[in-house]
Amino acid sequence: CANTSRPRLDYFYDAQLGNFHYGEGHPMRPHRVRLTHQLVVNYGLYKHMNVFRPRRATKRDMTAFHSDDYIAFLRDICEDNMADYISQLERFNLGADCPIFDGLYEYCQTYTGGSIAGAARINQQSSDIVLNWAGGMHHAKRGEASGFCYINDIVLAILELLKVHVRVLYIDIDIHHGDGVEEAFYLTNRVMTLSFHQSGNNFFPRTGFSNDVGAKTGKSYALNFPLSTGMNDAAYESIFKPVIAK
Repeated sequence: CANTSRPRLDYFYDAQLGNFHYGEGHPMRPHRVRLTHQLVVNYGLYKHMNVFRPRRATKRDMTAFHSDDYIAFLRDICEDNMADYISQLERFNLGADCPIFDGLYEYCQTYTGGSIAGAARINQQSSDIVLNWAGGMHHAKRGEASGFCYINDIVLAILELLKVHVRVLYIDIDIHHGDGVEEAFYLTNRVMTLSFHQSGNNFFPRTGFSNDVGAKTGKSYALNFPLSTGMNDAAYESIFKPVIAK
């Protein structure tokens, strides 16, 4: 008979996330994660989920993908010593989009910890669906920050899933191309990356063209669906549903 039991849903949230601040006027606001949590609570959605406060990701967790010197830099840099790290700021792409702010390293540890722990819960067959609204930092590279993203928690979560699962399908529906995740797995057939995003040579991050399909063993395992400006719900659904079904 059909399995009618509800999926087991885990939700990772740390109340401290809303205290981090990228700086005055910056469009990225971790406070929105706190506002989302208030909706989860006030609508009673938490009653249908297991709620966890994630442990912070360690240096060892993060260097499963990121370079040792990049992680050491994020750990050591702060607003007071920036003058001593001028060359490294440029090397690791820290600046207007990815500023230095108070508690930067702890912020990265916190949002990353939720994604890795969620993947581990799925590996352990303790959960069917995991939510981490603070994560999803898909632009970060192995040794470089990009597009408001410092640590690529998605890549780290996928690496965790690959410890148990033969293959992983990654679906990205952000308006921007998931370039960091695609780049990390561009040469392997164990991870298929599929990104729906706004197209255009002048739209960040200016990648994700339909002829970018992976290489070597990973050829045909990177899929991109660039969409024109002005996409509406009906048109998006008419594309998304058949593509995902295939």
